[in-house]
Amino acid sequence: MSPQQSSTSFRDFVRRKTFRLNGAYLLTTLGDRMWMFAIGIFMHKLGGMTWVAVQQFFDALVKLAALPIIGSIMDKRDRNKIMQISLVVNNIAVGASAAAFFLCFYLPSPDGTLTGNRMALFIVGILFASISRVASEAQRICFTKDWTVVITSAYPEEGVTLSNQNSLMSVIDQSSSVILPVFTGALIEISGYQTSCIFIIAYNVVSWYIESNILRNLYNLTPALKKRCVEKDEDGEENQSRSFSWINSFRLYFQQSSWMAGFGLALLYMTVLGFDNLAGSYGQKHGMHLVTLGFLRTTGSLLGVLGAITFGRLEPRIGLLWTAFIGLTWQNIFINFCSFSTILPGSPMNIMGYISNFDLNIWIKEVNEHISKPTNDDHFPLPFLQLPPSILVFFFGITLARFGLWMADPAITQIQQETIPESQRYSVFAMQTAFCEAFSLLKDTIIILFPNTELFGALAIASCIFVFAGYMFNNAYFLKCGCSSAKDAHLRKPVKTSGNPEIELAETGKLLDEVKKSEEEQENEENEQKMEKNGDC
Repeated sequence: MSPQQSSTSFRDFVRRKTFRLNGAYLLTTLGDRMWMFAIGIFMHKLGGMTWVAVQQFFDALVKLAALPIIGSIMDKRDRNKIMQISLVVNNIAVGASAAAFFLCFYLPSPDGTLTGNRMALFIVGILFASISRVASEAQRICFTKDWTVVITSAYPEEGVTLSNQNSLMSVIDQSSSVILPVFTGALIEISGYQTSCIFIIAYNVVSWYIESNILRNLYNLTPALKKRCVEKDEDGEENQSRSFSWINSFRLYFQQSSWMAGFGLALLYMTVLGFDNLAGSYGQKHGMHLVTLGFLRTTGSLLGVLGAITFGRLEPRIGLLWTAFIGLTWQNIFINFCSFSTILPGSPMNIMGYISNFDLNIWIKEVNEHISKPTNDDHFPLPFLQLPPSILVFFFGITLARFGLWMADPAITQIQQETIPESQRYSVFAMQTAFCEAFSLLKDTIIILFPNTELFGALAIASCIFVFAGYMFNNAYFLKCGCSSAKDAHLRKPVKTSGNPEIELAETGKLLDEVKKSEEEQENEENEQKMEKNGDC
């Protein structure tokens, strides 16, 4: 290939709509992952494990209440406005939260407690962080549940199928989790908390400008993004009866043929067995160094990347149903190492001792003190090999389970993408996120009420039970679809909705068939061209 041909090929690649979408998604994901890891460290530093749970509790509560309503509104609005508003709110809220934490670290506190102005700034930081999470989730739904479906369907000539795109977006997400925990941990260790807050604010301003322009340009170049399928009544008129309500989104969710698969995925959120801020706080409380924690998160994310790549390789061969089944089976095997860790040396679990010494009045007083007067009682950081065996096995199980989770997650997401009508996409996926947050809320409530490390092992066992329940929900959907490896097994029973049947059929199968047909025609043309070249030779 000549240099001129290479240059042309590169320009064509950069001009691809999927390339631009992935570039904008990368900028968003880098910012989100950096902020998620940083705020976990900030919360633990200032308020300990209880306030980590309080912050996650408030995040989940706000998302549970707001997202289903926001989703039903998004179904009726212009795609570009939805994306741009989400982007603006997310970046402003992150900047305001980081500024509040900067001032919180800046103000002197001889005894390290949160009182007066520092407590007020601490609360402001939490409030803006929760607003940013709502906007971030709305933005993520736009990227991964809607725009990616529209663009891959509209431009089959780019040679990127929906499963390829889902795999790639999962790889981008997990790759960000590989890089950012180590980078953020090192940034805080080297430059300190205040400088880290300033860096986060600066990144958000720059990425906001770049991302906004990329997405606006992509929208203007893609006519399919400007069109929206709408629900129609029996007379063929646009259905205006759907209200912007939480109940409406709830009802639509359970009308979908794939609700069991989605609900099973949501059950996985009632867990402390993920690399969220609670698990990180638990590790730090038992002597785990920030760099060690960042390394383990990076390893887990690398396995997540491998899982997403494996999904892209397996799905064309065995279908979505079997790919999800294999991924969840893997996850369940390794997540049970966390249950086993509760009986190993160094485990703080002591359920019977806690119950025998339980006093209601003392318990109420302790919960109040943990919230009103947070303290940080971490052990002195230990070398990795000197950590208790229970902690090592606990994080070993969490880390290896990531491979199976990220093989199954994009498979279940694609099942929903292909079975949910476009006119209901935002409402249903917002409700999916709300269910995830509901189970996360349950977990955070338990941590707030029982922050004692001797009960954390019991919560780990309960988490394994919920993960297994999610596995069984997906198995039930698997059986419903006949345990088939056919790529369209989940599409054989169209979704029953009140919309126009022709539109709904296009949503649940025809569009995908057209894409596959176009891909086959393109492949045949390439083969013919090769044969002609060989004939010329």
